[in-house]
Amino acid sequence: MKKTWLLPVLLTALSASAFSQKKGVFVSDAVLVVAQQAQVDYKGLIRKASAKDAKALSDLFEFSRLLDGATLNDHMQTCLELIPVATDEVYAKALESRSSGLKLHLLKNIEVAQARTQKEPLKKPISEWAPYTWEALNGREVNIVKPQDAKKSSTASTMGIDALQQTQEGQTAPQPGALAPPAPNATPSSPSAPPAGRRGNR
Repeated sequence: MKKTWLLPVLLTALSASAFSQKKGVFVSDAVLVVAQQAQVDYKGLIRKASAKDAKALSDLFEFSRLLDGATLNDHMQTCLELIPVATDEVYAKALESRSSGLKLHLLKNIEVAQARTQKEPLKKPISEWAPYTWEALNGREVNIVKPQDAKKSSTASTMGIDALQQTQEGQTAPQPGALAPPAPNATPSSPSAPPAGRRGNR
């Protein structure tokens, strides 16, 4: 009985391990050495950034100033692979607050990272899969539209169109929660009576 129970648990653990490796972010040993010398907790920053910590992302961006050559390329690959993990919105907002010089520095080197990464979706133009980050990299203001805001805007727009149509038809749009006014000369419906002076067929 114990063996039967242990097998699914072992398979689940192995699957989880494989999944985490697939979802993981590239980390260079050479960059870790530089980070240690600079007294930067590089792995800790990556862990926090993966949990959508904007401050950790900002620190990773700033850390790129200390690198060049191969270590810069490795670090940029790490930064690239963090975009979908931290989410485009969080990443873009953290990047937006950096200096224009740093954004240009990252933009110049991110194409090399796209050529190096093993994650095929990240090789596509960044504007397609991370539009907010692309705007931030190019020094433009990031205006993030939240799903609920877009839904409210759409609903308000629809209500406005309905009110306009009612006004054009000569009707007054009722206030929310109020009953619509009765139509002019409206009378309660009643069975129609035969015209006076006429009798029905016998």
